[in-house]
Amino acid sequence: MPDIADPDIFLGREEESLFARDDNDVLVRREKETRDRFRDLVTVVIDGFPVEVPRAVPKTDAQGNVVRDADGKEIPRTTTIYDAAAALVAAGAWTEEELKERIPVLCHQRHVAPVAVCRMCSVHISSMKRGKLTPGRKLVPACQHRVETNMVVTTRAGLDGYNPQKREETKSDEKTAKTIRDAADSVNQSVKLLAEFLVADCLHEPLTETKRYEDELSTVARSLEVLEARPSLRKPAALPSRNAAEDAIPKSRRVNLPLLPTLRENELAEEAPELRDAWEEWNAQIDKDYPYSSRTVVVDHDRCIVCDRCVRACSEVKPFKVIGHTGKGYGTRISFDLDSVMRDSTCVQCGECMNSCPTGALSLRRRVRPRAWGDDSPEQVPVNPNTPFPEGSDFLTADQMRDVWLLYESPTRGARVVFPFRSIPYSYLKWNEGAVRRWEIRPGDRKVLCDEGEYGSTAFLLQGTGTFEIYVRGPEPEVRLGLLGSLFGGAKKKKKRAAGDYGALVKVSSGDELVLGEMTCFTQRPRTATVVAVAEDDSPELTLGYDENGWPTVTRNPKKRGPVVVYEITRNMLDMMQRSASAREDIQEMYTLRAIQTGVQNSRVFEALDKMEREQAATFLLSEGVTFARVEAGEAIVSEGDVAAAFYIIRLGTVRVFTTAGGAEQVLRLLSAGDSFGERGLLSDRPGVRTATVAALDPVEVVRVPGPVFRRLCEKFPKLKEHMEEGPRRAVPGVAKDPPPAVLRDYVRQGLYQGQRLLVLDLKSCTRCDECTKACADSHDGNARLLREGLRFGDFLVATSCRSCQKPYCMEGCPVDAIHRRGAHLEVVIENHCIGCGLCERNCPYGAIHMTARGTPNPAATQHPSGDPLKIAARRAVNCDLCGGNEPFCVQACPHEAAYRMSGPGLLTEVLHRLETHD
Repeated sequence: MPDIADPDIFLGREEESLFARDDNDVLVRREKETRDRFRDLVTVVIDGFPVEVPRAVPKTDAQGNVVRDADGKEIPRTTTIYDAAAALVAAGAWTEEELKERIPVLCHQRHVAPVAVCRMCSVHISSMKRGKLTPGRKLVPACQHRVETNMVVTTRAGLDGYNPQKREETKSDEKTAKTIRDAADSVNQSVKLLAEFLVADCLHEPLTETKRYEDELSTVARSLEVLEARPSLRKPAALPSRNAAEDAIPKSRRVNLPLLPTLRENELAEEAPELRDAWEEWNAQIDKDYPYSSRTVVVDHDRCIVCDRCVRACSEVKPFKVIGHTGKGYGTRISFDLDSVMRDSTCVQCGECMNSCPTGALSLRRRVRPRAWGDDSPEQVPVNPNTPFPEGSDFLTADQMRDVWLLYESPTRGARVVFPFRSIPYSYLKWNEGAVRRWEIRPGDRKVLCDEGEYGSTAFLLQGTGTFEIYVRGPEPEVRLGLLGSLFGGAKKKKKRAAGDYGALVKVSSGDELVLGEMTCFTQRPRTATVVAVAEDDSPELTLGYDENGWPTVTRNPKKRGPVVVYEITRNMLDMMQRSASAREDIQEMYTLRAIQTGVQNSRVFEALDKMEREQAATFLLSEGVTFARVEAGEAIVSEGDVAAAFYIIRLGTVRVFTTAGGAEQVLRLLSAGDSFGERGLLSDRPGVRTATVAALDPVEVVRVPGPVFRRLCEKFPKLKEHMEEGPRRAVPGVAKDPPPAVLRDYVRQGLYQGQRLLVLDLKSCTRCDECTKACADSHDGNARLLREGLRFGDFLVATSCRSCQKPYCMEGCPVDAIHRRGAHLEVVIENHCIGCGLCERNCPYGAIHMTARGTPNPAATQHPSGDPLKIAARRAVNCDLCGGNEPFCVQACPHEAAYRMSGPGLLTEVLHRLETHD
């Protein structure tokens, strides 16, 4: 008997989750999708447009990454009618606006599982049997209904929106034309009635004149020409608002606390003095009329259509599971935890629910004011979302972001116009106003965009003109401190470069390459080059236009001079862009090309070659069809016993090489960025067999060189083969001696290879006086950033404190880009605009980040028996900041010189030294 219940198709709150109904309304068991259906193609006809799609596709997360099961295999997801319609958009048959007109949606978003509760996407399906069109008996939701062979779909567009190439032929067949007209009429009547019900109950005048969100309900209603609801459907005036307090909804709060303003006085003072009155008035209005609100989100239950978008956003896109339902029938509404007020709940203010809401039931209360910039320019951004930006600001408003366009010359698809921010929810753009900055370089001018070696959290979108010079300095020269410096424990210091010394010019990129600087945002590693934007004296002006089919075009006017335009954006905006499949493909296309180039050029496998030979070898590989792959942590790249088929260069991350004997793993060595593996099995006369498994310890990027290409490379450069046939490599990069298997196993298990600034305590000297913890607390407002607890490694205790990891998991997914590194420093900085969502705390595998309250906002709660004065305290994340790059206070305060800051390889070297000398 087949497996049942596809986990990616939810039937909302219905009880038929394991079943579906056929055309005769008979319950049939729903079969689970399998990976075999990835190759099973079906042709679906939608409004006369044929499209071929697989029966199932790999499931992806919100960022488009493929989701895998415990065995590392792709999880299949059913292909729906809406997926097939989206494929027509991707193929250029329809525009995105046409898709919204034909199949309007309110409850569905492409990056979450469909629930089909609004039914606005209803379509009519027929089947083509023996050349005859047989209509179905009912309407189905396009967002959820699976595609089938010989399926013919009719949307509300009917014959008017039919494929022009087949329209006349179809009209000439009266029976077929009548079937399509009747189907379209049925769809329109159903969808319009649903829209009228929603308009009557949930469409209200906006709270302010300022646009704070995209009202999808009113947009759909206008497209359906439902301008107002008939009087008999309107909500009676006698019914209370769903935003009413306890009298109308007795279970609205578990504890009857005295309600204080959501924002404390110091938060109200964030706004500039001349704007503070309007900011206080706005917050007073929210506290009075919308008491369910939080410090970030305005909650208006009267606008809620119970579409479940926020529920799925809180449980599928984010892992918090705070939002659910309460009430029955007409009284059903969303709730937070066990029906708490949002600000009293465990909501972390990440804003995902607000960005998902189609009606404004959850809307923006304040701007976040991001601080990724090195100057004080964020102060130009008002906190109040109703206050416009000051004139002359470099920052773009949400409306200006929506209008940004870029001319991109795709290596595989040719020239195209990209609107990078149109797929991002308007509320998210409004929330993050100040996260996109426009730079104009006038003809004849130059501007340094980023500097090699510095950590950055911004990328640069290129509008289409100008040139961008890429400079690489190479290793920084070092300076010895001399005799006295050596005697007093000094270390070699980096020699400062002269101003304007960018290094060697290695490449000149054109302005139509879409994006620069994206690699440091995705990898959280230092920038690998210095980029200088150059506007030539004859830089042409670009003009946006549209062709006869409505597709955007860009023309260059060589007679007019125009500036080179660059948009600098924060990392979280780059992440949100990738929720759109087209934007994701564009960015990943450039990223993949550059990842292959840098991976090949920076590989240590070419150390035996001189500079010219190295460039020739890299060019040879790039021209011979090497491929790029991402490998998730724990996933095997090659397995023991496999036939050797390729050579691998590690561009990013760390892998472990191990063998399995008697069910136990023995780690042989670690390899990191710049290392390579797989050559042994390819250098022999006949294909060899892998003698060990290579698996990723963290997210890894590799460049795969096919075996035949690798052999030709070795024939072309004999010194390369000789270099690879030399003695065995060290077990751990940066460690001169190979550790015993047990020591290496603990080193890997504790993740010490990641650490660049571990806090370790020598247990032979430590007296547990706790002076290190006290010094940390005294220097950080009473909040210690370390715990004198952790795992032992040799004679050392690895304390719970920020390790300054090479791969900082804590930075992933921050919705407001409040956590990043600055300049060339290793410390992880958490900015004051942190919203306290706690995602970085969850992501950190070492427990180094914790949440602390900004204050005690509700002291009146102490008078209540069950009161908690911190119930609505705004939180923020804190972690070790390495004391601003100076010698950390925890190390300075130790009276026994037992506290040290060192790297993972440095700690391993010290442990091996003590084992060898029995110290």
